[in-house]
Amino acid sequence: MFKNTQVQAVGIAWFRDSESYQKALSIFNDADNLPSSYGEWLLKTKQLYKVVKRSGKIPVKAEIDPDTFPEWCRDRGLNIDADARMEFANSTALEFIQNII
Repeated sequence: MFKNTQVQAVGIAWFRDSESYQKALSIFNDADNLPSSYGEWLLKTKQLYKVVKRSGKIPVKAEIDPDTFPEWCRDRGLNIDADARMEFANSTALEFIQNII
């Protein structure tokens, strides 16, 4: 039998490629707080991914589609910013956990 084990996941906002990242920057209210290039963003985010993994938690890539993200935000009354990206990433991680439990 399994003991009461708690699985922890951390959602990380993710972009598929340079094109989607640049398009996302054009819709974010806080784009000036993010790296201007996909390469720089990817380097920093991969480092975060490794830190999360080393901590024993499961990093979950929450891919943001810049074509659908504004509607996702509108449906939840959110600005298109870091808080919305975090909520999206967290909800993606929660879905992941629910699917493996």
